[in-house]
Formats: sequence, C-alpha cells, structure tokens
Amino acid sequence: MNKEDTSILITNNLQKAKDTLVQADALYDIQQYIGVVNRGYYAMFYASSAILLTKGLGTSKHYGVISLLDREFVKSGEVDPVWSKNLRNAFNLRSWGDYDEQAVITKEQAETLRNDARNFVSWAEQWLIQRGWLKKA
Repeated sequence: MNKEDTSILITNNLQKAKDTLVQADALYDIQQYIGVVNRGYYAMFYASSAILLTKGLGTSKHYGVISLLDREFVKSGEVDPVWSKNLRNAFNLRSWGDYDEQAVITKEQAETLRNDARNFVSWAEQWLIQRGWLKKA
C-alpha cells in the first residue's frame, strides 16, 4: 500500500476515534457509564490502529493492537509507555463492563476513562502530525 492510501486509512481511523469520543460524551450526559467506558476504549483502539498503520501493521483483535503497539512502538522508544498503560487500563475496564454481569461502572471511573481517551486521541493525532501522516487541522 502506498503512503497516500495509508494516510487515508490513518485519517479515517482517527476520525472514527474522534466520533467515538462524541458518543462517549453523549452517554456520559445520560449517565450510561458502561457505554462511556466502551466508547472511550474504542476511541483509543481506533487511534492506536491509526498509529499501527504507519508501519503497515493492523489487526482487528483488541489484544493484538495492544501487543503490536508495545512491540513496535513502546519497546523502540517511539511511544511513551504511559500511553500503552492507559490503553491496557481502558481495555480491562471495558472488558469488565461489557462482559461481567455484575459490573458496575461508577461515574468517577467513566469520567477518568473518558478523560484518558480524550488525551490519548489528542496525543495520537499530534504524534501522527509530527511524523507527516496527518495534516494539521
């Protein structure tokens, strides 16, 4: 795949991440905290997928995205480990909220994850701009 095609996919993934943050905000406003966590995690997942595309990598598996981000970007020092940690925490909370019948996500947990997701997507966008994969908005 050429750089132009890759840039289009990256742009699309980042837009999905931003759209998903809007969904998280809407769910937060109506106190649907499990949904907030789900959408917040997915925003981070889409932003991570955009980063992976810069090396021609991708997977639809959630843990695969986390593993590839760690192996290809964190281990090499291109990405600060804090971003991987935030993604892992979001993945774990989203999995618990989505799959544990007794899960209760608090307003505070939802707010923290929503803020983490917003910061993650903003960081990913800046990371991609700095490396020439996205144009400044």
